[in-house]
Amino acid sequence: MLTFLRRKSILVLLSLLPLLGAILLFGFLARRHVADRGAVPTDLHPPEKPSVIIRNFTYSRTLRSRTRWFVRAREATVGQGQTRTTLSDLSAHIILSSTLSLDIRSQEGTIDRAGHQFLVSGRTVPVSANFSTGLLVVARQLHYHDASDTITTEGDVTLVGRGIVIHGVGLASVPKTQSFTVERNVHAVFAG
Repeated sequence: MLTFLRRKSILVLLSLLPLLGAILLFGFLARRHVADRGAVPTDLHPPEKPSVIIRNFTYSRTLRSRTRWFVRAREATVGQGQTRTTLSDLSAHIILSSTLSLDIRSQEGTIDRAGHQFLVSGRTVPVSANFSTGLLVVARQLHYHDASDTITTEGDVTLVGRGIVIHGVGLASVPKTQSFTVERNVHAVFAG
């Protein structure tokens, strides 16, 4: 009987050898395949959060119970969790005081809701900012900061008022007091 068990265990062992050989072979091939492919790259940057596109966008900002900004755009792009809204083909009406307002037209713009800033720029048509006093400011880019009540630009700028046209580079302005400083290359033409 002992010889029979030995023979049965030998038969079982012999029948398991091809299975064990196949497992070892497939394991070796799998390991070799992974080694040939190299390490799988890991992206350290998180995926961008999806953005929402809004057509016929309107935006208003209220401060001290008075609505001061009225912005309309053909299209706006808002990223999830972001404080900035990117605008296309926009017009804005900003109330600076009870007697002074500002109307802006631009091809592109960005509203920073956290910093209460408004940046507008033109691709092919310059930005126009028209004050209710009749003064017109034309530039490729204008930056309006509500908290400090300033309008600035680093590029070329033209100011057109009653009987005067001023060209230059760079602008620092306080709209509520209607003070404008053209920083360099100033050229003024007076009509009288």
